[in-house]
Amino acid sequence: MHPDTTEQTQETSGTASAKRLFSGSLWGILAKVVDALAKFVTIPMLVGFYGKADYGLIALAFSLNAYLRLMDLGFNVGAVRFFSMWTAEGKWEKIADVSRSSIVFYGTIGLINAAIFLVMSENGGYLFNLTEAQLPLYRQIMYILSVSTVLSWLSSVAIQLLSAKDELGFVNRVTLISSVLHLAVAFSAIHLQWTLISYFIGYTLTTLMPVVFYVKRLGVFPLPRASLLTPRWHGAAFREILAYSLAIFAMGIFQLTANNLRPLLLGRFADGMEVLTDYRVIQTIATLIIAFGGVFMQVLLPSASKAYAAGDQQRIERMVFEATKYISIFLGFVVFVLILNADQILLLYMGEGYGHLSLWLALWLLTVLLSMHNTPVASLVLSTGKTRFLVYSSAVACVVSLPVTVIFASTLQVGAAVVGYLVYMLLQIGFFYVYYIPKVLHLNGARLFIRAFFPAALGGASALLVSRYAAKLLALPDGYGTVIASSAIFALLYLGYLLMFVVKPADIRYLKKTLMRKGKDDA
Repeated sequence: MHPDTTEQTQETSGTASAKRLFSGSLWGILAKVVDALAKFVTIPMLVGFYGKADYGLIALAFSLNAYLRLMDLGFNVGAVRFFSMWTAEGKWEKIADVSRSSIVFYGTIGLINAAIFLVMSENGGYLFNLTEAQLPLYRQIMYILSVSTVLSWLSSVAIQLLSAKDELGFVNRVTLISSVLHLAVAFSAIHLQWTLISYFIGYTLTTLMPVVFYVKRLGVFPLPRASLLTPRWHGAAFREILAYSLAIFAMGIFQLTANNLRPLLLGRFADGMEVLTDYRVIQTIATLIIAFGGVFMQVLLPSASKAYAAGDQQRIERMVFEATKYISIFLGFVVFVLILNADQILLLYMGEGYGHLSLWLALWLLTVLLSMHNTPVASLVLSTGKTRFLVYSSAVACVVSLPVTVIFASTLQVGAAVVGYLVYMLLQIGFFYVYYIPKVLHLNGARLFIRAFFPAALGGASALLVSRYAAKLLALPDGYGTVIASSAIFALLYLGYLLMFVVKPADIRYLKKTLMRKGKDDA
């Protein structure tokens, strides 16, 4: 083949790959935003309809279900990695062997999960601070989870296959539909006066709805669906992925434990199930920022892997510095706008009686901002494969932070979980700056923090203080008008600060050049 033709083919392939990645990212962000907005709209309605204590049972169920995702053993990451490699190489039979083995693997996990929910259904009074009236509702919720969990786990196989085939855009579009259905179920429950259990059944069905679309979409593979989904064990092929996945599992188990065990500890050591409703309220707002961080990680990981494999230290430094800088700018704007309007948002969101949560919401958002600025570094660390020390640091942070939640649960209530999360993240980020950044990545941590993250954080904090003072001078009434006016003042101040001190004309030219080339270079 003529060299020019080869180069043109590679460029076309790169353009198509970049477009699929860009599309998947956009749909992913949109799906997460809509899901967050759906929760933002429905939670106050449901709390008002079912009561704060009983809705806390649903928050408990979500936390239990999320924590048991630990049983994935990191296989999700490993499966997508190997399926992607084998798809590129055309190893369809190997994909089929592992896919069918995965059905057996996830089916077994689903059955174990079902058994755990059934055992927990009989021990709710001992495990959690439930009233006698709440015990029957708790048991029914556990029964519903035990029935639905098997199909939920099995759907992981289809998602992994579609991800490997660059079908993330489709997966996220279906997720978007599911979020809209969640909203419809909540409105129906209130309008038609459904019981709490009827609502939970409807919500569960909408979470399982995407499975039908995922299975149908598997037609993009040059294999019959039966050869992908019929259970059959192929140990040799499966073990290749499992060995890699267990390393990811070891790295992530402490992080997932620290994140998902805190609400369960609140349910055990705080005063009543109402505290879990408080937790769910502020978690819904903070999760939107965390979701953005997940999208950034998804986009950055391939580029980080290529830069590290090429051994181009200059390129690595530029990528990490620029990515940290612009992620901090974007998330700084969102976080400080939310903190600025925290009181009004909680008032509009949940009504009177939730104003005490504004302090804990602000602290949680600041913690998320601090942790998310580390996304480029974390993506590069994962690309190195040197994750052993990350396991140690996650373990230490988890073991130290969880007792914080237990100790302060009775006095700080929901604040105990927020403070525990702050301790966990401070320890984790400290390990990155002390070990990974200087010793593994050979980067200047002080320069990265002071010049890439701190300017955006300082500008956001300064604009917040001035905006809050200006809003008081204007004496705006409570409501949407205050939120809009305060946000507009903040945006103008923040943008002016960035143009004066952070983003230079050369940076703007660099961004334009990079965006113009996104179709030509997906690295």
